[in-house]
Amino acid sequence: MLPFKQILCPVDFSDLSALALRYAELLAARSGGLVTAVHATTFEAPAYFSQSRLQELERQFHEAQEEARQALEKFAGGNHGIHTLVVDARPVAAILWTAERVGADLIVMGTRGRSGFERYRMGSVAERILHESTVPVLTVRETPGRQDLAIRKVLCPVNNSSAARKALDLAAELASAFDAALVVAHVEEAGSQTGEELCRAVPDEVRGKCRVEEIVRKGNAAEEIVRLAGEQNADLLVLGAQHKAFADTTVIGTTTARVVRHAPCPVLTITQQA
Repeated sequence: MLPFKQILCPVDFSDLSALALRYAELLAARSGGLVTAVHATTFEAPAYFSQSRLQELERQFHEAQEEARQALEKFAGGNHGIHTLVVDARPVAAILWTAERVGADLIVMGTRGRSGFERYRMGSVAERILHESTVPVLTVRETPGRQDLAIRKVLCPVNNSSAARKALDLAAELASAFDAALVVAHVEEAGSQTGEELCRAVPDEVRGKCRVEEIVRKGNAAEEIVRLAGEQNADLLVLGAQHKAFADTTVIGTTTARVVRHAPCPVLTITQQA
């Protein structure tokens, strides 16, 4: 069984969030977990409104919230296995607050990005969640030509970091749960440990859970990982990333951001503090 017992899926009623919800249900089915679909609404009245206008606006907002609750239940298909929640907050705050409230151990959400490989910033909400979440985040993009949600091949890039080792363990669990092949890849950049050494170091317990293939490439890590995902027809990419402190917040590396932004398949990012 996969370790996802409480799965959170933000919903904005778009086709992309519907796709994310399907992935959340898929993983819940293999983990025996529960799915919470959350929709964020917010009420911010202009400071110059009179008391009577504020009261009327508040009344309209509460009506809109009830309509949102009904719409969210309908969007979830009336599935009683999906808990629905409407939160009065901006999207990022609503997602993080709800994740803590329900004890989420996975967040599944859609993401869109800008064109151009060097412009690695993702959609603002997904980027903020990826930067601030303390639990794994599965980002889903609409991929032309993908016919189903089946997970037949899992790609896991590795290096010598503890985050990569944690990602590899989870990738093996996922491959085992879906009877999928696991491709372990390393991209050699200047001064990095050789791929052969890393691939030989894949633990026996990982090899015992699923079929394992090792691939070594040279070049830019993000570009090669994205290219490999396409060449291997990967259905899921599992990526380990470090949260690094920066001023009063955290950041993730550009490799992670670029892979999440451009990968031709869903990306499960497992972060930990550097």
